[in-house]
Amino acid sequence: MTPASAMQEWRSHWFRVLPCFLAIMLSTAHGYSLGVMIGPLEQEFGWPRAQITLGMSFIAVLALAGGPLVGVLVDRFGPRRIGLLGILIYCPSLACLSLATSDIWSWWGLWAMLAVCAMTIMPTVWISILNGFFFNSRGLALAIALSGTGLGAALWPIISNALVEAYGWRMAYAGLAAIGGAAVFPTVFLLFREHPAHRRTERFAAPGEGTTDKSGARRQMASVKFLKLAAASIVFAVANGMLTQNMVPVLIGEGLTPAKAAATAGLLGIGSITGRVIGGFLLDRYNGNIVAAVSCVLPLATLAIMIGSEGSQAWAAAATLILGLSIGAELDCNAYLVGRHFGTRYFGSLFGTINGLLLFGTGISPVLANLVYDATKTYDLVLYALIPTFIVAGLLFLTLGSYRNLDPDTGEALR
Repeated sequence: MTPASAMQEWRSHWFRVLPCFLAIMLSTAHGYSLGVMIGPLEQEFGWPRAQITLGMSFIAVLALAGGPLVGVLVDRFGPRRIGLLGILIYCPSLACLSLATSDIWSWWGLWAMLAVCAMTIMPTVWISILNGFFFNSRGLALAIALSGTGLGAALWPIISNALVEAYGWRMAYAGLAAIGGAAVFPTVFLLFREHPAHRRTERFAAPGEGTTDKSGARRQMASVKFLKLAAASIVFAVANGMLTQNMVPVLIGEGLTPAKAAATAGLLGIGSITGRVIGGFLLDRYNGNIVAAVSCVLPLATLAIMIGSEGSQAWAAAATLILGLSIGAELDCNAYLVGRHFGTRYFGSLFGTINGLLLFGTGISPVLANLVYDATKTYDLVLYALIPTFIVAGLLFLTLGSYRNLDPDTGEALR
């Protein structure tokens, strides 16, 4: 990397990252607000926690097919059309969660509708334009854009808790939708545009990244390297989701008040943003496989703290920050590794598949964790089970192998 060229990229295109950052923040609203809503929903309707969080599983299941499909649509029609439409349908669907009745099927039906709409604002849509504007500083650009998840982790629990305390959980969902839409749509409308030469990605591929032919995406998805990356992604997503999506109830179980738990859970965002920036810096300078593997084992410190301490907000804050550092580096590592291992010609399709797996893992994980909670009335068993899970994810990333140079005509590996 030459510092001058990287600096020039930022001087010319820094504003391209802003709409991506905000839109990715918006895409996390339903997930990071759910932990705050569990208590009020449980109190009003008496639903078990596993049933309340089952709605996230609809997003998880749909993401398996929807993730790759969205990637294909981005490659074919461009991200701007899909992203603008996505915001316009996602925000109303989030507000509609307030319409749930005592019948659990009404809650699940509203989540099913939200799941369809959420596919149109997944990170695949937003980061796809960055490959056209950033080469030498691509890792950092991806990291900053994906830090929107960190800002979402920091803000949505606090905003949700404040709205619930002031207006109740129904108006809280409506308020989240209004705040999110008003903050994000104008910026996306004005600034979110792909590079003119990037409508066909192979014309704007970085040196050594090359292209693929029409069957290249399917061939690459069948490779051992891609299967390892996919497996590492979903294993980490399941483990990560068990903690992050349930952080508020987990901290309440550790002895914190709901308000303190929500505030402490917000530190996930601070750690995530920090982890993304550090991770992006490291990805531009060191092997991404190693950066990803290290991010997978960091949560072991979080688990040790949570298992060994109880009722201390200071220790809970430290554990949450460490977890945030880990999840901060995770998504941009996946995005970066897809581009470096497989090129950018079908980046939307390939990363869309990975993103779908990440959403699937994140979606099923709170249900799995809360099934254990409903049976044992504690999250302790979940915490112990996560120790080997994070280790396995790290080993999978570590064994991906070297980056491959791709032939610019055929997409075949040159080495």
